[in-house]
Amino acid sequence: MPRLDLTQLTLVAAQNIQTADKVRRDPAVVKAAKQFAEDSVQTFRSGGALARELQSSWHRYSPLSKGTGTGE
Repeated sequence: MPRLDLTQLTLVAAQNIQTADKVRRDPAVVKAAKQFAEDSVQTFRSGGALARELQSSWHRYSPLSKGTGTGE
């Protein structure tokens, strides 16, 4: 059974941590992450507006909300 080379394993882990940190700080990645966050906020706002409009429209067209039961 081969032995683990802890020195090599530690070196690879340290290199991966450094690479991940460089990627995280890359200006293109930072810009894309900010845009994603802004788009996500707008998506939730738009989704909320859609839900409110759907509910409002449902109440306008539902025969049960008009109290007549005939749909007219």
